[in-house]
Amino acid sequence: MSLNRLAVLVSTALIGIGLPLPATAASAIDREDAPQAVNALERAAAAPNEVSYHGTQIITAWGPQGASSAMLDIVHAASQGSEISVVGSASSPGAKAFVQRVTSTEASIDGGPLSLLQATYKLVYKCCLELIGRTAILVEAVRDDQTLAGRFWIDKATGLLLQRQLFSVDGKTMVRATVFTDLAIESSDFIGHLPPMTPNGVEPLGLGKVDSLRADGWVCAPELPAALKLYDVHRDTTNGSLQFSYSDGLFNVSLFEQRGALDPAAVAGFTPTATPGVYVRYGMPSYVVWSSGGIVYTLIGDLPPDSLGKVVDSFPHDLPEKLSAVQRIGSGLARIATWLTPMGALSPKLG
Repeated sequence: MSLNRLAVLVSTALIGIGLPLPATAASAIDREDAPQAVNALERAAAAPNEVSYHGTQIITAWGPQGASSAMLDIVHAASQGSEISVVGSASSPGAKAFVQRVTSTEASIDGGPLSLLQATYKLVYKCCLELIGRTAILVEAVRDDQTLAGRFWIDKATGLLLQRQLFSVDGKTMVRATVFTDLAIESSDFIGHLPPMTPNGVEPLGLGKVDSLRADGWVCAPELPAALKLYDVHRDTTNGSLQFSYSDGLFNVSLFEQRGALDPAAVAGFTPTATPGVYVRYGMPSYVVWSSGGIVYTLIGDLPPDSLGKVVDSFPHDLPEKLSAVQRIGSGLARIATWLTPMGALSPKLG
């Protein structure tokens, strides 16, 4: 099945639930979250650790590249994690990944910390709708300017997240959609699987090391444009690179920093931007790579293109220099992808 056909399927699924695709929030809001909305999202954050299932999911991102879509077959065991297979793509037959279950005290929805979602957006409760034969609770995330930022459809029976939509700053343009087209709750809590994706040599640092890292010359801003806040830090002990994780609760980016200078040959297939030495590849997720001040930066995330550009512009940029063979280093995209979500790891295979 082609990616364009998948994009059509996603649009059909979104229209089929009987709600308009673009919508703005109600004209009169306050900043207080609806308790039912918070409760529904808390259930959604906990559900993957409690419910096993097998389902088909379509993920679509819209941007300058057009529509990029992937269909995934997901077998999830609450006690282990998820085995994820790409289907419907001739360019990546048999692509698979296993994501190990991660225990954390920080509740999150599709990778975005719930605490940041509550801090950034007003959460509105709307009940109830039928979706893929299941009763779903609808929760909307609304910006302070009253534009719609995101929608969550949460299964009333299990708490599983059935569908998510993200919108650009205009509150009307959909930039990302995650849709289960079918879902079966499983009684079995065990699956045979591939080795987990989690790479060796990744050390969690947390936020306690930020001051010392900044003193050592690393760029670790506490906040970025688009209301993104730093919430976690990791180090790759094999090459010394650092991963800074940012989110507003809806959109997520990871900034990787490594000592060296970028070899332009390492970003073949990327598009040069208006800023010399900065290269971008839009998709699921989007990548931006550049070097400055002896550091190679790789920014990976699901931000809308306009917001992604503002984040990149907030960092230092040097004019690129001619490099010797010794000075050149690659962007490390292959290894970096393994630090991220399944879509990050599989995205090179999706094209």
